[in-house]
Amino acid sequence: MSVTRTEVGECRQCRSFCDKMVEPRGCIELGCRFLYSYVDRLDGRQYVGCMQEVFGAQVDLAAVLEKGGFGGVKMTGTPLPHCQFTVEQAYNGEGESYDCVNRRFFDCTDDGPEGLRAFDLRDAV
Repeated sequence: MSVTRTEVGECRQCRSFCDKMVEPRGCIELGCRFLYSYVDRLDGRQYVGCMQEVFGAQVDLAAVLEKGGFGGVKMTGTPLPHCQFTVEQAYNGEGESYDCVNRRFFDCTDDGPEGLRAFDLRDAV
């Protein structure tokens, strides 16, 4: 029996292979207090990253702000309740082996000092 090691931002419990994706543009629009930026002395470009390591990449700010955006980067850490993320499937298929068995993967954690979840809008839809 082989054991597959998974990271926080991925689920490998079915054949769909899901990954949580964060769009840095959303972090900027929210004014997230954990977003940092710096200017690279070599190329003069400004980069942004996450102090909480929700995503580990440092991305070019100009690319993030371009029309259409930069797109998503894979989540590498535990999301905070205000983090906006999507879940992307690597494989689409039909049948029981592609059915989701980990519905909580689509949710944010309720743990930690910022883990207060007052209500869930999905219940109202």
